[in-house]
Amino acid sequence: MLTIPKALSTNQAQTYHAREFASEQQNYWSRDRQAYCEWRGGLAEEWGLHGAVQADRFALLSEGQHPESGIQLVKHQPARTYENEYGKQITSAEHRARWDATFSAPKSVSLTALVGGDVRVRDAHRESVRVALGELERYTQARIGNIHAPENTGKFLAATFEHDTARPVEGYAAPQLHTHAVIFNMTIGDNGQSHALQERSLFQSQQYVTSVYRSELALRLQKLGYEIEIGKHGQPEIKGYTQEYLDASSPRREQIKEHLQEIGREGAGAAQVQIIAHAARRRFNRRMWFCNVTANWQRSLVTKPTT
Repeated sequence: MLTIPKALSTNQAQTYHAREFASEQQNYWSRDRQAYCEWRGGLAEEWGLHGAVQADRFALLSEGQHPESGIQLVKHQPARTYENEYGKQITSAEHRARWDATFSAPKSVSLTALVGGDVRVRDAHRESVRVALGELERYTQARIGNIHAPENTGKFLAATFEHDTARPVEGYAAPQLHTHAVIFNMTIGDNGQSHALQERSLFQSQQYVTSVYRSELALRLQKLGYEIEIGKHGQPEIKGYTQEYLDASSPRREQIKEHLQEIGREGAGAAQVQIIAHAARRRFNRRMWFCNVTANWQRSLVTKPTT
């Protein structure tokens, strides 16, 4: 499944690179706990970006700059506050640095690859993401201006980070194979000029690209000898897992479902579920912060010298 949340600012993108994308804590189930990352997209080819994603180039691209020369390609618009004609204070949005397109493997696929240790399944997910991301790139458009129609460019620049853990619930990080494709807010038109992306085309193609990822994954898993069945949301699942086992391996999902039932919103849409998920994440982060502060305070009492 492909999900594309709202764009992040430059500062948020920089923070996410260190805390989310490149963090070894996101790869509990990997032997070396290192994230698999690589450059993808037509612009990566044009600019000679290959192999692992480098933090310095990631930082330049987040600023809308060329990854080698540092030349400003997309105007960096800082947030500013001003009064409109009615005297109301308005704060403009900061520069949109990138979008995080996340490809998530079905639960049975994650369990087979990570708990079962079949690295071929992980490779199948990785290759399926590459194909689907290539389809998403075809719909790339340049933002020309308010009075001009967007230009179809068909190329972008993305940095992918593969992770194998879900958000922790009560300290447990469940196995969840997924790939973040960080799409930077820039593209190049036919005349060679750089432009910001028109993100609407990315969102409009989201359902189609999800179907591409799922079909590619199903075909590759079948070639490996796995029997596939279609899940209730249309995802390809590896046959042989009970629903009870899959639910038990998804504590975060169950946590969200329980909260929806509590507030009487079992039929909540995707946007509402995402809001609830972020709220649950914030509650968990606050608990972890409080626990860390308390633990440090207790250690200071034990180690404090007596007078």
